[in-house]
Amino acid sequence: MPDNPSTAAGSMSPEIRETATTERTQHRSLVLRHVDFLAELLAADQELEGWNSAAGCPHATPETIARTRKSSGVYPCIHSRVFRYEGTGVRSGTETSCGCGDPLAGSDDPLDTVASVVLAGERGSPSEYFLTHSWRGLVSALRDREGTWKEIARLTVSELESAIESAGGRRVARFRVARLHAVLGEIRDDDRVDGVSLADLPPRPYSSLVDMLSSLPGITNEAAWWLLPTAFDKPVWPANPQIDRLLTDLALLSPDGTGYSHRHTQLESDLTDRQIPALYRAIGGYAARGLKHLGSRESALRKFSLTYRFRRQVEHRNESRPVAVDLFAGAGGLSHGILEAGYDIGLAVDNDRSATDTYRLNHPQIPHRRVICSDIEELLDREEWPEIVDGTPEIMVGGPPCQSLSQAGYRARRADDSSYSIRDDPRTDLYTNYLRAVAALQPRALIVENVEGMANEIGDTDDRVVDQVIADLESLDDTGGQGYRADFTNVDCSRFGIPQKRNRIIIAGIREDLLQEDIRPEDVFDAFERRARDDERYTLRQGLSGLPRIRCDEGANIVIGGIRGTRSRYVRENGLADGTRLSFNHRAREHPMEKDRKLFDVMDPGDTGWFIKYRKDDGRWSHLIEYNVGTEENPAFTDKYRMIHWDEPAPTVVAHFAKDTNNYVLPDYYEYVRPDPEREDPLRNRGVTPREAARLQSFPDDFIFLGPFTRQFRQIGNAVPPVVARELGATLQDLFLGPDIRATSPVDRVRPVSTVDD
Repeated sequence: MPDNPSTAAGSMSPEIRETATTERTQHRSLVLRHVDFLAELLAADQELEGWNSAAGCPHATPETIARTRKSSGVYPCIHSRVFRYEGTGVRSGTETSCGCGDPLAGSDDPLDTVASVVLAGERGSPSEYFLTHSWRGLVSALRDREGTWKEIARLTVSELESAIESAGGRRVARFRVARLHAVLGEIRDDDRVDGVSLADLPPRPYSSLVDMLSSLPGITNEAAWWLLPTAFDKPVWPANPQIDRLLTDLALLSPDGTGYSHRHTQLESDLTDRQIPALYRAIGGYAARGLKHLGSRESALRKFSLTYRFRRQVEHRNESRPVAVDLFAGAGGLSHGILEAGYDIGLAVDNDRSATDTYRLNHPQIPHRRVICSDIEELLDREEWPEIVDGTPEIMVGGPPCQSLSQAGYRARRADDSSYSIRDDPRTDLYTNYLRAVAALQPRALIVENVEGMANEIGDTDDRVVDQVIADLESLDDTGGQGYRADFTNVDCSRFGIPQKRNRIIIAGIREDLLQEDIRPEDVFDAFERRARDDERYTLRQGLSGLPRIRCDEGANIVIGGIRGTRSRYVRENGLADGTRLSFNHRAREHPMEKDRKLFDVMDPGDTGWFIKYRKDDGRWSHLIEYNVGTEENPAFTDKYRMIHWDEPAPTVVAHFAKDTNNYVLPDYYEYVRPDPEREDPLRNRGVTPREAARLQSFPDDFIFLGPFTRQFRQIGNAVPPVVARELGATLQDLFLGPDIRATSPVDRVRPVSTVDD
């Protein structure tokens, strides 16, 4: 296995080697956009390993960086941003002001950290100071016993030796004690220092502070640079071979940029002041343990590794796979499914930066250059765009934005503007860009996915958007290419292995020259229909099996801990819980409005806002419904508030969750599924989290959604469920390549397992 991205790139084919620089540049941009998440993931991964967190907690220094901190005066410890479900992963017996376990958390003087370095002595690499917990604990105990450093400095060497032994419960070599004693004496006699303390030093250049520190016994120049960010909270990134190797793997340093003598000024300028110490500490924990690149980790961390990306791309390219193009790709639900069905992705396009970042991270086998964040029309106006795709794609897939076609959106726009028409909405015509791409690339087959509204009549006319799409596909031969025979069907996705009622229109198109081979759109639907699983429909309970049952306003981007026991067949069959012991994007909304909290408390599964107003307890709670639900005889907007059932397929996951999840309220598991008065908690009556929505969409648990909380919901709600996409991809492979020679997909490897709920 290559030890670094440079070696990995050297093993590639000439064509991929030529694009390695571009891959590295784009990967660097991706990592920089999501440094905060990366640092949290580094911290969580180390906790899962049971390692002591790296030293350098922000609570371990009273100093502040140049820019103003939050009102508390201290930025949160990176480990505090990771949520531990029901205490799982929290270390016990730590008497500090921070749960990360740094013995010097709560320190009032940078001299504490300096003293720990002096006692530890010179290390093979400065990064090893991140693991000097025993020495930091000894300093903390000494301070607790003896008081200030001014008082400690009055002790003789023998007295200091005795004090250290009494405080730490162990003997320390006399030469180490003498070295610390000498350091305290030099600081006491230094005219530039006020007393025996390194707190509140006058401003000075970083190089001057390094010179002062490195003049002290036991402090090397490299150790002095390490102390700048960890003891004095300076926004400095010291050069260090072990850490630099990992930075190169993250593309934050170029392979030839690791030879700086002291610090990485470009990296300092690319990161904010608060990001530098957090990432430096988090990655330092790996460097100190000798890790050469993150791609060797059997965890989600490897998705950030450039070494891993290069290796996956080489492996993927060496496989014989038909090529697919995914337009309006979003976070990549459709791509994820057809990749599992044995395809390669020649091009993926979307105009949402958060979505394309999610796509890039979760599909390392697809080079960055093939994932384009752009308005589709602007991309198609560039003459060279087809050159990104290698050869003629086998299929083209996509789901043009559907806002103008959804029933909920249509009702809302008609309410605001009685003259509104779907036909005149410019978003309805976005599919024309899809047609332009089809005409240019001439794939053998195409799939268009959209909401049911595509097949509804427009207003009082007999027109349907789907009919226009099909007619335009058939007339593509008028533009100089070949036309397509197309048809559509309405698909109930719950019949294809997901725990969700989700009806979608699927348009299948076959290039005209293939009609002579007796392959028609109807054949696609017939073959797809044979993959339906009408003997079993999964429920909400099976869909969320094993996920932490957090309360309202709990969770985080990364959650440690989960539910013990066997997972449901849905989870096991699709391998959804494989590949990670963490829960990503699992944060529940606060629901701050008292009205909403009260509604969630009084609702039962199946209740809606209309039911609360007119039927629940004889209208006792009707005052809580402050929006129009129509009359008792003519309901309207009935699902603005809705509590769903555990033992039924979930309702449709929608992008509207970005605004609120009031129509998708989970009932408390310990009240309605497994009654347990001791665990029952009304705060578990809450809207779903992004991770729960992703589970219902059939995304695997190690699929990480990047971007703000609301963007995560939008990516998930707009996606094609990967399991359904996998079945579509396998169907097309069977038709065009035959089951004997097509690539093996996970759907062919499913083994029967017993059905379990949790």
